[in-house]
Order: sequence, then structure tokens, then C-alpha cells
Amino acid sequence: MTTLTSPLRLGLTGGIGSGKSTVAELWREAGHRVIDLDAHSRAVLDLPGDGVEEAIARFGEEFRTAGGTIDRAAMARLVFADAAARGDLERIVLSRVQESVACEEQKAARAGERLVIHDSPLLLEKHQEADYRAVVVVLARREDRLARVMRDRGKDRAYVESIMAAQVTDRERIRRADRLVLNTAGRVTLAGRARHALEAILAGLEDSALR
Repeated sequence: MTTLTSPLRLGLTGGIGSGKSTVAELWREAGHRVIDLDAHSRAVLDLPGDGVEEAIARFGEEFRTAGGTIDRAAMARLVFADAAARGDLERIVLSRVQESVACEEQKAARAGERLVIHDSPLLLEKHQEADYRAVVVVLARREDRLARVMRDRGKDRAYVESIMAAQVTDRERIRRADRLVLNTAGRVTLAGRARHALEAILAGLEDSALR
């Protein structure tokens, strides 16, 4: 019986508008397996299935849309005002996210891949560094982040600032990161920095394994 070797697990994170998703896209284009944890979370409530049914059983039919998914706006109003409801929803979502991510990591192991990258926006906020061999943080100037989100997502400044206030500070990101990727120029420069950061981390992990 063949024993599968688990790939190295790398965490990628950054504040809203930092360019984290662009770095994830660049690494994906380079052939690495990047698991978008946010996408897995959204799928639990945005696609008909067990997750939706458990949420409806807990919160009521009034949260079901005509398409059979969860009314996100109504659910958000509830969970932001009710900590117990928020905890229940997080448990419903998290258990299924863990299952789907584990399946994707098993696929990587069967394919003989050496690395999986978790694109995780709340990695530091949830204190999950111990789950990864290394954590990469994407940083950008505050005004650039504000402008990017307002332009690309159509959000107003107050909304973006409220999200930033709920996330860890850049000083905290710098303190807790194993490697930083600075998004202070164009995409070409960012691509080079992202490639260099990943190469440096993999080289460091290989060196430590040989000691």
C-alpha cells in the first residue's frame, strides 16, 4: 500500500484591497495549487446542499431564497446582531469548509504535488499561523487599498474603513509574517516579488529539512 506524502501547506493573507487575490492568481498561473478558503466558505451557503439545509433548520425558512440558497443580506443582519447565531453559522460553514479543503489537499497528495497554498483572508485574525509551515502577507499602502476597493467593488470609503478597522494592523501583519510581498507598484513588479517570496520560502523549507 502506497503512503501519500502530504504537501507543504503555505498560508497567504493580507488586508482588504492589499492585492492578496492577485498574488494568489499569479501563483495559480505558475502552476501551484491555491485553495481559496473564501470561495469554499461562500459555496456552503451559495449552493443548494447540506450546508444550506442545516442553516435553514437552525435559522428558519425565511432565510431561504427563491433559488434555494441562503439570503446573505438577511443572514448578515441576524448574525452581526446575535453572537450565538454567528457562532452557530460559523460552525455550519467551517465544518464543511474543512471537509472540502481536506479533499482538495488529498488530490494534491495523490498528484504528487509538493505544495498547497491557502488563500485565507482572516488567517491572522483567527490566529491560524500554526496550521502552516510559513505565512506570506501581502502589504499595500492604505490609500491604495481604499482606492482599489472603492473602484473595483463599488464600495464607499466608510465601508472599506470599517472592514480595515476589524482586521489586524499592518504592524501586526509584519510582526507575524514569515515573508512579506509589497504591492507598491504595478502587476509586473508584484509578479516578480511574489515569485521571489515563494522561491525564498521553498528554499528555506528545503534547507531546514536537510539539517
